[in-house]
Amino acid sequence: MFNQRFPRLFLLLGGFLLPVLAYGQEPPKPAAGEGEELTRGPIHEAFGQPMAFDPQPGPIVPKEPPAAIEELPPDQKPEGENVAWMAGYWAYDDEDKNFIWISGFWRTLPPDRKWVSGYWTAVEGGHQWVSGFWASEKTTELEYLPQPPESLENGPSTEPAAGQIWMPGCWIWQSNRYAWRAGYWATTDPDWLWVPCHYEWSPNGYVFVNGYYDYPLYRRGLLFAPVRFARIAPGFTYQPSVVIDTRFLAFSLFSRPRYQHYYFGDYYAANYVQGGIYPWFSFHYSRHGYDPLYAHTSLVRGRSDPRWDANLRASYVERRTTVGARPPHTYAAYSEWARTNAGAGRQTLAIAQPLTQISTQRDYPVRVQKITQNQIQQINVQNKQVQKFREERVKVEKEGARNLPQSRTDPKVRARSEPSKLRLPDVPNLVSPGPGKKSESRPRPAEPKFPEVNPKQDPPTAKGKGRNLPDPEEIIRRQPPMKTPKIVPKNDDPMPPPKKVDPVPPPKKVDPTPPPKKVNPGPPKKVDPTPPPKKVNPGPPPKKVEPVPLPKNDPPPKKGPPPKKKDKDGD
Repeated sequence: MFNQRFPRLFLLLGGFLLPVLAYGQEPPKPAAGEGEELTRGPIHEAFGQPMAFDPQPGPIVPKEPPAAIEELPPDQKPEGENVAWMAGYWAYDDEDKNFIWISGFWRTLPPDRKWVSGYWTAVEGGHQWVSGFWASEKTTELEYLPQPPESLENGPSTEPAAGQIWMPGCWIWQSNRYAWRAGYWATTDPDWLWVPCHYEWSPNGYVFVNGYYDYPLYRRGLLFAPVRFARIAPGFTYQPSVVIDTRFLAFSLFSRPRYQHYYFGDYYAANYVQGGIYPWFSFHYSRHGYDPLYAHTSLVRGRSDPRWDANLRASYVERRTTVGARPPHTYAAYSEWARTNAGAGRQTLAIAQPLTQISTQRDYPVRVQKITQNQIQQINVQNKQVQKFREERVKVEKEGARNLPQSRTDPKVRARSEPSKLRLPDVPNLVSPGPGKKSESRPRPAEPKFPEVNPKQDPPTAKGKGRNLPDPEEIIRRQPPMKTPKIVPKNDDPMPPPKKVDPVPPPKKVDPTPPPKKVNPGPPKKVDPTPPPKKVNPGPPPKKVEPVPLPKNDPPPKKGPPPKKKDKDGD
């Protein structure tokens, strides 16, 4: 169940103060075990993925991942009938030069979708991660396609209507070649997020993922902290217990398109941008890709608070320039920090907290319920089925790629030149443990109407065309150094004069008193064409003359070649 009031609380406090525990709340204690919970790192890709316009093979890492650990779900889950446990997996930390465990989490399943899990595969030079994706529930076989041409997406050329979001264009395979489908504006539903069509890379070719509806950021489930294990004893069983607050994510969320993952926490230093980890707002507006989570969240949050986007950007600038404002890297460090600051009188959101405390917080966006030990064991069986599916997917896709020709650009890479279909291994049926409470009814809107594709039309040349969108680094540099949330003009970043905000409700509109004097020159309505074109657009001159350029009402004599103006304005 979703609580609507928490984003405003976070907006006012969490964006500019290092999140702390609510005053009087007992600080969380680190969980005992074989590992160390982290408050930064990759987010499970089943929670969400940034969409790259031109998906590439995953990076090759020099080490082999450890065997999957035995992971049991916690004994509390979010309320709802369509909530399932998504098993964890290993991710490579290129800073630490080692693997960390991305904990499993509770996911509110997208309607009519099933999760095709990602996997590690051995390749020349090391191991490579192949991403998972949400396939249609009816999918029994996957079609592997040749690599799509470079994306022609260049952003919109028209203004949106109220409540619309831009959906990027995409290459569509038709008959024996690709055809470009242009981007389009789509109406947004606050309760539903549209994920546009895109491609996922695999060793056997590219998989087309058709568009689908998913849940917004704050209603996707219950995330748990990633863990760094120093060692794993034989027979060790891990049960996640530290929850990552999704309310904190909005102001510390990053996109890493090369790895097909979101990251959260302290990635504010400039070298992360250079390494391909971008704040999600800068990735979304860039030439590299599209972020459906940011597009939806910024629009919906902006309706209730127009300063949301400006505050988000200001928060990033503040933490990038001020090391002390960045969140701690480990749960233990955060807990110690919280103890030190307990009683400081500041009340905002916690980065992470024990699952046991979630059920006692009335304003937390997720309501939880208990599950039985028997249900936990059923999920443990599902986890083993997921691991088996990963192993079978590795075999199927490796076998399919065995006879592919070498790429013309890179002899080490094999590239598909024509489509091929392979039967998908049986995807585990991830079901919610127990009946649970019925989810709040939120009917899905109709799917967006996208432009038609003409298969007979010659596709435009991809290379050298379009893609005038900026790089993320340019977008970050373009933002003015906002030190406080008072600088709010969302669309006025290039020219942020605060006076632009005043015209909406200025007390200076007391000027209606002088208008009678200025109404005299008004009768000759022909004076209107002479002033700047800005006054011609509004139509009713008296109303627009007051807020837009008050000073220009006095000097019309200079711009009034007609003799009539000289007679009346020649004072």
